[in-house]
Amino acid sequence: MMRLFLLLCFCSASVFGQKIHLPHEVEKAAEPAGGLAFLSQFIASNVQIPFMSAIKGVNGRVYIKGIVEPDGSLSQLEISRGLDSLTNKEALRIMGLYKAWQPATLKGEKVRQSMIYPIAFKAPPTPGFDSTKFALVNYFDSQYRGVSDPKKYEYRSILPLDKEGYIKADVVYEQLRGGKWKEISRIPFQKKEVWYKTDVHRIGADSIRAYEVSARDLNGASHSTEAVSQPNGNRLSYTEYGANNKASMIKKYDQKGMVRDLLVTSDSATLHMSWFDNGQVRTVTEVPAPKATEYRERLFVNAWNREGKQIVKEGEGYWKSTSEADGAKLLVEEGPVTAGKKDGKWVGKLADSTLYYEEIYEKGILKQGVVFEDGQKRTYDQAIIQPQFKGGLNRFYKFLGENIKYPMDALSRGVKGRVMLSFVVCEDGSLCDYKVENGLGFGLDDEALRVVKKMSGMWEPGAMRGKLVRVKYNLPINFQF
Repeated sequence: MMRLFLLLCFCSASVFGQKIHLPHEVEKAAEPAGGLAFLSQFIASNVQIPFMSAIKGVNGRVYIKGIVEPDGSLSQLEISRGLDSLTNKEALRIMGLYKAWQPATLKGEKVRQSMIYPIAFKAPPTPGFDSTKFALVNYFDSQYRGVSDPKKYEYRSILPLDKEGYIKADVVYEQLRGGKWKEISRIPFQKKEVWYKTDVHRIGADSIRAYEVSARDLNGASHSTEAVSQPNGNRLSYTEYGANNKASMIKKYDQKGMVRDLLVTSDSATLHMSWFDNGQVRTVTEVPAPKATEYRERLFVNAWNREGKQIVKEGEGYWKSTSEADGAKLLVEEGPVTAGKKDGKWVGKLADSTLYYEEIYEKGILKQGVVFEDGQKRTYDQAIIQPQFKGGLNRFYKFLGENIKYPMDALSRGVKGRVMLSFVVCEDGSLCDYKVENGLGFGLDDEALRVVKKMSGMWEPGAMRGKLVRVKYNLPINFQF
């Protein structure tokens, strides 16, 4: 055993005893696989500006010094020039995660090379932060529109935060009455232990113990950013909500705290990016924003392998990705893409290489498909069929118009706008799992839910590869005078 230990020590010493070259001393300098743009994107997606630094505003760079090893890893990371202890620690964390380096070469051999890389931290002073309450305080006028002029204050929300910037107590809404703020509603804060289910891009067990923080009202609408974290503080998921309470950005992390999936939603499209476990960007796809009753296929924009070689460029190439099939089985899908769309033969195989489906496409249009499931063969000519209201769109909007009644509370206060609901269309056309994604209050949310619940049984169910499935449906309901 002692001999083996000495041998391991000798091997380790032979590697780290090699000369450390400066960038100008090598024939090809070390660089991120694919180029510096990939590292910049990785940093931008992963950086968590420390809340205590961001409160006052921060604008500077932390310079990280280290050594790019012949295997592409980084060693001996340290601060060359920093900002403060919190940003310095965060900069070291990020660079420690990124391992997708192409090592330096000299005379055809991979060699060790020193490097210095800057990580920028830029954030304006946190708007609305009240240091006496240690909370975010936002002010609104009589129409619940955000304002900064004290003369227009009528309502305000108070979000208590901890030193990490996470919500830590109930969200309180107040109204200005007689020169004093009076509480009118309270959204309960929750910190609960959960078993967070990991998916194909994560490492470790199928699910891990974690803690989820949130503040949601009785309709399920969120009143703060939400996060799921491990007991050691590493994030597992992080969700930000836009002005209409719709999730505008969702990040999912692996157990090391590295972002592996990023969804950014706008009015026009949803952008999805994914990364390998070494920090190399994996895929970029885009889904144009659909109308309420439409389904939009995703566009395959760019893809790389783990070593940084691009295999799909601007919608042209050969795609390969891993996802979940029905029943949470891992599914590996691959096939050619043209102009961002499936083109030619696509094959889906389960993790054990069992054939799951074969599909033939022509410029994004499915010509024929066959799926092998539970010992049976099933053919189809549409991979995905969205649920439809019986009678079509005209009957759908007629039903809404005939059944919606404007709540008197909202009418008397002049409240108008859009309530965004979601629900699930089950295999038999019934509805379940109702949720207010973006609420307005004053009885409008309850009225929207009441009408939607009346539609249960009036839908044709959706289907996936010839099989009836449950489908989540998003529905905006506009309330106007």
